Amino acid sequence: MLSISDLFTLGLLVVLGTLAEADAGASSSSPSAWTGWGGNCLNNRWQPESALTISNIDTLTLKCSKTYPFGVSATPVIEGNIVYYPTWDGEMVALDYTTCQVKWSFNVTQLIVDYAPPNSYQVLAYPVSRTSPQIDGNIIHFGTQRFALVVAMDKRTGAVLDTYQVNPHPLAVITQSPTFHNGILFVGTGSYEEPAPLRFPGYKCCTFIGNFVALTFSRQTRKFRLKWDLPTLPSGTAWSGAGVWGSQPSIDEKRNQVFFGTGNVYSFPQEFAHCANETSECMPRGVNQEAIIAVNIASGKENWVRRITKMDAWNGACVATPIDKENCAQDPPGTDGDFGMAPGFVSAKTSGLKEDIVVVGQKNANLYALSAEKGEMVWQVNTSPDLQGGGISWGLAVDDEAVYYNLPYGLGGFGFNESTAFYGAVGVKDGKKLWEKRVDESGTNSIALTAPTVLGCGRQERGGRGRNGSGKGEGKGKGREDDDGLVLFPRTGVMDEQGAYFYSQGALVFVEKRTGRVVKELALDTNSMRDCGARTVCDVWDGVS
Repeated sequence: MLSISDLFTLGLLVVLGTLAEADAGASSSSPSAWTGWGGNCLNNRWQPESALTISNIDTLTLKCSKTYPFGVSATPVIEGNIVYYPTWDGEMVALDYTTCQVKWSFNVTQLIVDYAPPNSYQVLAYPVSRTSPQIDGNIIHFGTQRFALVVAMDKRTGAVLDTYQVNPHPLAVITQSPTFHNGILFVGTGSYEEPAPLRFPGYKCCTFIGNFVALTFSRQTRKFRLKWDLPTLPSGTAWSGAGVWGSQPSIDEKRNQVFFGTGNVYSFPQEFAHCANETSECMPRGVNQEAIIAVNIASGKENWVRRITKMDAWNGACVATPIDKENCAQDPPGTDGDFGMAPGFVSAKTSGLKEDIVVVGQKNANLYALSAEKGEMVWQVNTSPDLQGGGISWGLAVDDEAVYYNLPYGLGGFGFNESTAFYGAVGVKDGKKLWEKRVDESGTNSIALTAPTVLGCGRQERGGRGRNGSGKGEGKGKGREDDDGLVLFPRTGVMDEQGAYFYSQGALVFVEKRTGRVVKELALDTNSMRDCGARTVCDVWDGVS
């Protein structure tokens, strides 16, 4: 029986496990690995080698089930027949999905408890990991909530090799999953300081500044070393916030650069209050709020910064009743329009585009494509007019034809018993909407909180060429116009009378990627939430920015 821990995480495990097993049966090569949150260094959540197709979707069956009382919200990573994932119970688990046996389990909570005693505010951050691990040979790397630690662990045994605190702020956390590339680990920090003014009467907001770091790890000394540390805001000022959270950093190998996105500010110097009514250029240089940033991997210097929106100051004080005007600096409050994800990289070589681009979604429900070279806007599209916060978050799925997104809180204007959430796709070339479907057409109000995953061959394979244009098809199901791929969208069940989803029945929904037509729903015995475990482990907060 699937528990909440199995919802998206082991639901995806079922898919990847099935694909890996099918691929293993089709050739002597080892199954394709899924090495981080986005599957690879492109952060695109695309499994092009999928053996699962529309024609055989009905053969999908439950492979393995494990129960964790407080659930799982991170995407699992897979290599060979072992899957690695954290739980809201405070574990890091290595599971052999072929036997459904746990190879090892490590107590992350105890690691955090042993690191340092929490102060009265730090109890807000749970002593767990909620990031996808990142595979690095025989090592996995992951981040923690409390204390914002990066942990290196022997993936064969679960033995901890080293820990490194990425940001020393008392309420700093890691919610972004790390990326490993060419010997360097990349990750950013968010903060629980954003909700703190609402949770703690008298809390003086705010001092946290987001940052993005590059680390190396020595197998000889078993130690992390900081390569560079890039803050998102200037220090020594009243600016705070601009956290880095969601999905995982993406890599542009050609230009040797890494991409990430930032969130809203929590506070600002009063002399910049007028920037709330002007363009992003009103804010001084170095205030990288709600920005997409490309960084030179070797130097840690910004190649370009694309600030998208005007000043957006928001924190928990802005939703207090009445509004806590001492801590909620902007009047009226900002819209909380974070980039709750890093962009996905799309190569011109494989997509047929004129140039390499990165694509990204924002919590205000906008989608963007930017030039990877200079950060110039290629296209932008709004998927839901006047949507404040809670829109497109955590990540997207991207192949060489389309960008797939989920819109959790939807287009609005519907009644209590109607879904306001949508799945959708836009063309990767121009942002033109290809399809958009309501999550549940049956009249219920379920929502899609978790980032999609795209399965199946791309443009080149269906044309009969290999992925590198070699003229050779690759893998099962390639070159078939009538069976060219699926998108997996997890969804919740129905909201109860108290306005919560936590105990209703959700589903894993497979749709045809060309049309959005639902081809299969795999029912769950409980819910599918984005970042909360069962029984409201993360309370009312959907994300940490």
